[in-house]
Amino acid sequence: MRRSIIIFSLFWSLVTAQSREYIDFQVLVNDNPYSANIFIHSMSMDSRYMAVIDPALNIAWYINSGPLGLDFKVNQELLSYFHKPGQFWILMNEFMIETDTLECAGQYLADYHDIQILDNGGYLLQTFDSILVDMSTVLEGGDTSAMVHLLIIQEFDSIHSLIFEWNAWDHLDIADYTNLDLTQNKIVWMHGNSIEIDIDENILISNRRSSEVIKIDRYSGAVIWRMGGPKNEFLFMDDPFLGFSKQHDVRRIDNGNITLFDNGNLHDPPLSRAVEYEIDEDERIVTLVWDYEHPDGYVGLAMGSVQRLPNQNTLINWGSISDQGAIITEVDHNKNIVLEIQYPSQYHSYKVRKSQWEFATNLLVGDTNMDNMVDIMDLNYIVDHSLSDDIEMDMFHLFRFDLNKDRIFDETDIVQIVENILFD
Repeated sequence: MRRSIIIFSLFWSLVTAQSREYIDFQVLVNDNPYSANIFIHSMSMDSRYMAVIDPALNIAWYINSGPLGLDFKVNQELLSYFHKPGQFWILMNEFMIETDTLECAGQYLADYHDIQILDNGGYLLQTFDSILVDMSTVLEGGDTSAMVHLLIIQEFDSIHSLIFEWNAWDHLDIADYTNLDLTQNKIVWMHGNSIEIDIDENILISNRRSSEVIKIDRYSGAVIWRMGGPKNEFLFMDDPFLGFSKQHDVRRIDNGNITLFDNGNLHDPPLSRAVEYEIDEDERIVTLVWDYEHPDGYVGLAMGSVQRLPNQNTLINWGSISDQGAIITEVDHNKNIVLEIQYPSQYHSYKVRKSQWEFATNLLVGDTNMDNMVDIMDLNYIVDHSLSDDIEMDMFHLFRFDLNKDRIFDETDIVQIVENILFD
């Protein structure tokens, strides 16, 4: 009976049904940028989308992602993204099928800032812990029962076995962090926001809280060096700011240098930039060899990313800019802007990447039976799915069944597929 009502209702609702279109971003510059797909997760207070934008700057794929999607990117041969309610990661293959979920071990819940899939199938996650500490034993005036928030890194092999764990409390001395108020009852000691396997197989982590990059031994957990922050071991050369501030996205690139997004919150005056440093680890010297500040002087106080592309262009996501939406800029090595797009003011993006990765399945919204056409058979699948009590909110169904992008499988999706069949 319900099926008949649904089929009947679509005819009178054809006129009033509305589809939620993807965000209307502006293309400000498009002058022969690196040809690849853009992978972006955009968020506002009201809506969030995961999207793939093709080299012609058309929307190739998108879903209304709801609580999914932070750090949406190509990770080895898969796509990875964060499931915020469950605090775990999801992997999706080129057929739009979710193939795995990745969680932290023990009592810990995964954090959304970064995940690295390794070429052997293993992976690195980060998480946080809060512990009670008698800080009066650390410094005069310390709280006797302070809650300290710290960083933990976990590495797993390809069968999800924990093979390495690094706990900041075991390898760093909180008393070194004189830039923080260590007399408080609640101390946010660390804010990790990127993990990177270095060229010598050790680990680089970014602690935004204290504007430092820490290199740790991947086997013993010992701290090899600290760059920036209160215990900086490096001399910064040719850098007018003498280092970075509140950074994101620390990466070792092919030429051996390190790139990062310098949010610049504490620069005088505040200024964000993409930077590339040459690192002499033996002599502890950091030399700024390339940087880029936007002509409009953007200050992204939170979020942000930098990617060095294969043609040596640099893709920059400027993070959260006050009173402006997400702005993505690509520049060549001579600092000419070759691509710039801007989202409406309410939208921001944590990280943006370009990649040649593509889906190996068609991208026809509504092709629910995967026969490369949208027809009456797909309508039957949608009707049956809307009647089901076991509704899957995975990527495959959100793309192919949620035609009006409202994250609900119902009569309005039936209306939309009928419109597609009749008028496309």
